[in-house]
Amino acid sequence: MDDLVGLAVIVILVVVAGAICGLIALVQLNGLKQEVAVLRAKVTHLQTHKPISQSEPQSEASTAQAALSRSEPIAHKTQPNLTSQSVSPPVINQPSAPPKKAKPAEASAIELLFNKLRAGFEQNWMTWIGAIALAFGGIFLAKYSLEAGLLSPVMRLSLGGLFGLGLIAAAAYLHHKRIVFEGFNNYIPAALASGGFITCFALTLLAYSSYDMLSPTVAFFALAIIAISASAMALRLGPLLAVLGIIGAYSVPIWVSTGSGNLFALLMYIGFVSLSAALVAHKVQRIWLWYLLWVGHIGWYLVGFTLLKANTVWLMGAFALLSIVGLIAIPRLGLKLNVIEHRPHSLKRLIKVLPDHALLLAFMAPLIFTMLISHFNMQWQTIGVLSIVLVLFLVLKNSRWDIWQGVALVISTLFVIGAERTHLSPNLFDDALFIFKNEYGLGLLLGLLLTAFGLYYGKKQIKRLAFHITGAFSAFVMIATLYTLIPNFALSTAYPLWAVVLFVVAAILIKLAQHNTTLFQRFTYWVGANANITLAITMLLSDSGLTIALAVQVLLISVLIKRYSVPMPHWPIKALVAALLLRLTLSPWTPSYDALTVFGLHWSIVVYPLCIALFFAAAKCFDSSKLKIWLEGAALHCLALFITTETSYQLVGHYPQFDSLNFYEQILLTCNWLALGCVYLHRAKLAGTLAKLYQVAGFALVGLAELFAIKTLLDDNPLFESLYIGELPIFNWLLLLWLVPAGLTLWLAKLVKPINAKATPFILAVAGGFILLAINSFIRQYWQGPYIYLSKGASNAELYSYSVIWLILGAGTVIFGHLKNQLLIQKIGLGLLAAVIVKVFLIDMANLEGLLKALSFIGLGLSLVGLSWLFQKLRSRVNPV
Repeated sequence: MDDLVGLAVIVILVVVAGAICGLIALVQLNGLKQEVAVLRAKVTHLQTHKPISQSEPQSEASTAQAALSRSEPIAHKTQPNLTSQSVSPPVINQPSAPPKKAKPAEASAIELLFNKLRAGFEQNWMTWIGAIALAFGGIFLAKYSLEAGLLSPVMRLSLGGLFGLGLIAAAAYLHHKRIVFEGFNNYIPAALASGGFITCFALTLLAYSSYDMLSPTVAFFALAIIAISASAMALRLGPLLAVLGIIGAYSVPIWVSTGSGNLFALLMYIGFVSLSAALVAHKVQRIWLWYLLWVGHIGWYLVGFTLLKANTVWLMGAFALLSIVGLIAIPRLGLKLNVIEHRPHSLKRLIKVLPDHALLLAFMAPLIFTMLISHFNMQWQTIGVLSIVLVLFLVLKNSRWDIWQGVALVISTLFVIGAERTHLSPNLFDDALFIFKNEYGLGLLLGLLLTAFGLYYGKKQIKRLAFHITGAFSAFVMIATLYTLIPNFALSTAYPLWAVVLFVVAAILIKLAQHNTTLFQRFTYWVGANANITLAITMLLSDSGLTIALAVQVLLISVLIKRYSVPMPHWPIKALVAALLLRLTLSPWTPSYDALTVFGLHWSIVVYPLCIALFFAAAKCFDSSKLKIWLEGAALHCLALFITTETSYQLVGHYPQFDSLNFYEQILLTCNWLALGCVYLHRAKLAGTLAKLYQVAGFALVGLAELFAIKTLLDDNPLFESLYIGELPIFNWLLLLWLVPAGLTLWLAKLVKPINAKATPFILAVAGGFILLAINSFIRQYWQGPYIYLSKGASNAELYSYSVIWLILGAGTVIFGHLKNQLLIQKIGLGLLAAVIVKVFLIDMANLEGLLKALSFIGLGLSLVGLSWLFQKLRSRVNPV
């Protein structure tokens, strides 16, 4: 019963594929009919506007119209192949013609699709239902003969087989006599053949699974022959049988399994099926047949890794490489691989070469991943070398695969890493010649070979930039990989050789840059030479030396772009800057950087300011460019890191540990992040397309600063806790705790106003709260000293000083509001004066008696009268009568 269910699934897939095929055919037919109608209209227009006496043009028009009428039935003519010797898959990356604008009176695209689907079903519904009925008839006949016991098993299967073969023979006869239609539109023979092949498939499964009349090997080959025969007959009857044959052939190992786990037999069978399917897909010229082929082939290739053993590594490698040749190279280059293209292409076009890139990745990625997790032996060495050679060979054949040189470099890098995982041994470095052995010798050899390859073919084909990039950066990438793998104690042995190689390659690149013909070649060689020299210098320095070297590289590339006016895309520089910023961001919290020094100083004091200067210098090379904004943003990010990390380090001796910050670190981070948030928001005004990014970063920093300010106010407030704030008046921790945040919050309110005006009053209120806390704390610190917690109480002198100072501040605020004609500021000043009056009556004068109390009231009254007179004078000057 499970076999019947599986066959039903296959039938459904065939029907769906047939419906898609019919729909595509109808769409093509409708499009050609519209074109013919347009051409007829043009011919008619020409006939009506030409004199009748001109017999020759009339004859030409009539001839054209006759040709059009003869060409009308040809609705499914496929495009010729690019090469007569190749099996060409569809070129998916070719740009299509712009669609025609639909008229308002026309139906929508969904209605048009539905109408075409309905029309196709109305025309061929009897054919398809008949084919399905025949297939199920064969299946049910076999099932009935099994259940009723009418005939012997051999007779039942023989009669069923004759029925299936009869359908196939009838289909072949109808197609040969061309009774119905011509070409691939002969649906009735294809339907009959489909029913016959499905019947034969079902009977073979019954003979194997129910009667045990066939061994697994015989059943396997019988099913394979049936499926491949269906594919072969599809060359005559059309894509319906091709779908049936491809699905059936790839599904045979599922239906019949010998249980031996023979990887060689499986891959041989899949290879043979894929070869047959490729021939059919090439002949039938349907894109979805290629999709079925790719899915089936790659699917079984991935299944093969589950059967991989130590002695079958070579088999998977050979299958992967042969698959690349069979499914990518031969369809593009022909059977003899003699279709060569050396035309240079733009980077955008190289990236969009499909499906070639996807297929190469599908075959190479699982192979390399398995190599990395497996024991590195001679088999993997051979496969890795052959993979690199094959990729570079294909690059020489077709310039559309130039980007595969980068794939070869990635394979080489992972190849070296895979070797390092296996050969890592503490005794390896006892021998001074280790730099020529194992992964170190392999990496150096691959780097030099790839460099020679790029320089040689770059000289022969100057306009193909990928060769120049390979020649300029291969040695750099491979030695940089070895540099990351080698232990620090062994670097002194390897450095002399690596430095010599890097300097020699840099010298060659500089020499070539002086004798070149293209701007891109000159630029690439200069950048490559700088990269090699920078790496050689970096290996002399500590870990932070690489960071400085990368930052210098950014500046050098920017200078070269400006000097030679190279129209280079910005994304490589952005990627380099992004990688550098990630390194700079993670370094403070990397254990190896804790005690790292540069020139006797802690590394962050040197590296961050230097990177800031280098980024700003690089930004100067790009006038009115988006890259200028990007580099300035990188400099600001480095400034944020420097302020955040170095202040904490100088204060407590380590970088911020956010889960255990003390009182003073919280103060510093609050000021730092609030200031940087304001800088980012200010920068957003000039950032263009990056404005949103700057705003998000700015608000994120402001939010973090707000969290620390709230935590300090509630948990670590010196007014409530015994916390040391300093001996000096004003110039103590209270300055950073509340006064500096107050000024930054006022700036923040100004920056936020154009973005969200409703939030401005709230931000101003927060700034006012900071100012209130700052002034009162300064007064209390003057009287109380370094500890100002409120439980210590307050003297009368301290209480009076609050009143005097706030009275002066309130009056000054009112005067300032009058001068600026700002009603809000005046109201704030009056509110302060009112608060002072309330405090004087309720607190200051509560304990006074006799003459002191009288004099206090007299002084307060005179002060209020004097302020009133002053306000009137100011109002008269601002608003004269």
